[in-house]
Amino acid sequence: MTMTEPGATPRDAAAVRGEAARKRASELQQRRAELASGLPADMATAERARLHAIESLERAKRAHRDAAERHLDAGQAHRRAAAVHEQAAMLAGDGEGEAHQDAAEHHRAAADKHDAAAVLQETEGKLSG
Repeated sequence: MTMTEPGATPRDAAAVRGEAARKRASELQQRRAELASGLPADMATAERARLHAIESLERAKRAHRDAAERHLDAGQAHRRAAAVHEQAAMLAGDGEGEAHQDAAEHHRAAADKHDAAAVLQETEGKLSG
């Protein structure tokens, strides 16, 4: 299951990634044992290694894109929270209004940090390729 499938959750996607990682670790353990026993590399093992490297790179790129999306989601949530605090500040009395304005500023700053992190993740994902 991937996050693009209907009904997929981050937990589902994590479980799929975890199972793939366990499978790959088992394959690597077996290959190490083969090499330790003197079984040489050949065209087939070299091709499998090349394909695994390509798959690994694609997973890394996808992880960076997914991280960037989660940062953008978090930034939007902070902006929504800032808007709620600003509305509360307008409705609140003098003392509470200032606390809500401070909270709104905090949320806007957090949103900016998430936006910057999203850009960084996108950039790192592009550098991976």
